[in-house]
Amino acid sequence: MPAEIIKSTIDSILRDFSLCSHELGGLEFYGYSAEFRDLLSLCRDFATDVEPGTQTSRKAYVFLDNAHGKTSLSRAIAIHRETGGGKAFRFDGTVGSTSKDVKDLQHNTDALVVIDDLPEASDPRSKLLERLNSLTGRAIVFARPEYATDAHLRPDTPCLKLDHVDYRQIDKIAWLIGLVREQLRDEGGFLSPVLAAALANLPAGLLSTLSSVRLGLKIANLPLLAVRIAEAVRINVVLQDGRSIQENELAAIFADFCSSGSDPMDTRFRLWVEGESDSRILKLACQLARPIHGLDLEEGLAIIPLGLGRDGGTSKATEVVIRERTRRNKDIFLLDSDSPGRHAEQELKTLDQEVLFLDSKIACSRVEPEVEIEDFLSLGCLDRFYLAHPDLRPEKEVIKYKPPASRRLVVDGAHKEELVSWLERNAAVEELENVILILCEVRSRFSLKSPPAMKEKRRQLIDETRPAKHFGTRPSHWTL
Repeated sequence: MPAEIIKSTIDSILRDFSLCSHELGGLEFYGYSAEFRDLLSLCRDFATDVEPGTQTSRKAYVFLDNAHGKTSLSRAIAIHRETGGGKAFRFDGTVGSTSKDVKDLQHNTDALVVIDDLPEASDPRSKLLERLNSLTGRAIVFARPEYATDAHLRPDTPCLKLDHVDYRQIDKIAWLIGLVREQLRDEGGFLSPVLAAALANLPAGLLSTLSSVRLGLKIANLPLLAVRIAEAVRINVVLQDGRSIQENELAAIFADFCSSGSDPMDTRFRLWVEGESDSRILKLACQLARPIHGLDLEEGLAIIPLGLGRDGGTSKATEVVIRERTRRNKDIFLLDSDSPGRHAEQELKTLDQEVLFLDSKIACSRVEPEVEIEDFLSLGCLDRFYLAHPDLRPEKEVIKYKPPASRRLVVDGAHKEELVSWLERNAAVEELENVILILCEVRSRFSLKSPPAMKEKRRQLIDETRPAKHFGTRPSHWTL
């Protein structure tokens, strides 16, 4: 779902929470997505009482991950059913006696059997599922998704399998806001207009950004996050004349909740780059510059990728901010000058983070304004790599013949590991001098020591025209 639609939906939920509040058996459930509404509709259907003897044999299976409300839903169905005068038998499927209890109800056509979870051991699980399927009355089963293949479902058996709530962004926010509302209600269950207004004015844009962060196992502790947000809302209403909490305060609460507990003894500044190849190229530049400049450009500076392998990229930036509790004057995010980079910049600025784009003015490729770290390698160096790997081709080649002649090679993402490994064995310092300047400019942001006369060096790299660096040799074997 596009970010603007997510933001707009969250804003609607904040202003009218009835959009995602659902009641069943006197319990309140929170969700917005079509999948969640289908789930509540199925549960309500099974919970609704019908005239004795008019039921048809019917089963349903709902597959949910842990901490997703299986127990609450099963309890709500049973309560709703019994409140209406019907018969409901709710069992913990992990208890050994459940299989016998279900067998005893085999011919009870008026009973509704509700099963909360299934045994972990395969034989007891198979036996319980067999007895459930042979019931003449109704039965609804809540189980973990990995048990779906064991159920031997018939084509006409209703079955719902919801993605983990951590991946259902709107449902996760609906759940969180619902829990916050619970904390803010008084003993009579009433939410005062002042507190309701403060909730409605929570920053929807920031909530959209924060809800994209994967919480993992911490999703089970979402009520604790709700308590912290509710406390902050209540305090702000009292001390700030009814105003809602500010973006920086909300971001800090999320950061504290999601913090990975990074080493407090590590006093280095942190440079966050999009991926492993960026990190390794920058570290190689440090290594090559050390004997030339007599200075370790990594001193006082940690160069860290946003993720490892294919798990990196700008989509991980918000998660890093929350998990690592990054902050201005301590952390800088170095991003590619492209559309994903600019989108990430907007989110990072919302979180009050410092962003530095790769500057196309000092790139060796001078053809396009969008650049990535490989654009700061000498074109002659890239040509040497492709000559050494004649089976590889760049993703794109762009040539500008109008003086000053220049050229750009976009390295295929699948080949970056090979490129970096080759660079670590073969690259010369002059082929990475534009990368070295990037490091010096980052160090200057942190007031770390850099080689002298870097401003002059920047002007030199912008103004110079060197065919080997800016155009290269263009391998003849590319000709089709």
